[in-house]
Amino acid sequence: MPNLNFSDFLYDKFPLSAPKKYFNKRWISLAAIQLFSCSLLMAIPEVATAQANRKSFRICSKDLLSLGLSESEVANACGAALKPRDLSRCVTKIYDNTTDELPAEDILFNCQRVRRVDELGTCVKKINKAFKNKSNESAVLENCRLSLLPESFSSCVIGLSDNVGLSTEELLATCLNQS
Repeated sequence: MPNLNFSDFLYDKFPLSAPKKYFNKRWISLAAIQLFSCSLLMAIPEVATAQANRKSFRICSKDLLSLGLSESEVANACGAALKPRDLSRCVTKIYDNTTDELPAEDILFNCQRVRRVDELGTCVKKINKAFKNKSNESAVLENCRLSLLPESFSSCVIGLSDNVGLSTEELLATCLNQS
């Protein structure tokens, strides 16, 4: 058996002149465009997030202070929030659509303890608008917070209330216990 060298085998398949066709201007420019666009995609969101965060914290603190919360509560809440603007939106949406039964501290507490902060405010607002009885606002807030999908929870409660003669508490419990 003749003595075969591995490099001889590669030379037959891939001669030394082959790499030249991959280094022409067109391939180099395409590679440069790809690298440039990928670097832009990685760099731009960091700058946008940094600018939005400063503004988000400012808006969050301004909104929560306007509801009568103390400065220390506002600083702790906005400082701990991943999305401070969503937190303040949740609190103000619920505060504006409830009576004086719910203090702003309780609303803030609930908005801080939900996965979908933006949906909690919408859930409470929709249910409170659908029902004229305002005596169960704290139960509505608590059930919306306990729901994994607050917007679909509110749709369930409102949709069932149109055709089913159950009380608000029974509707909240029924929709919360969906399987």
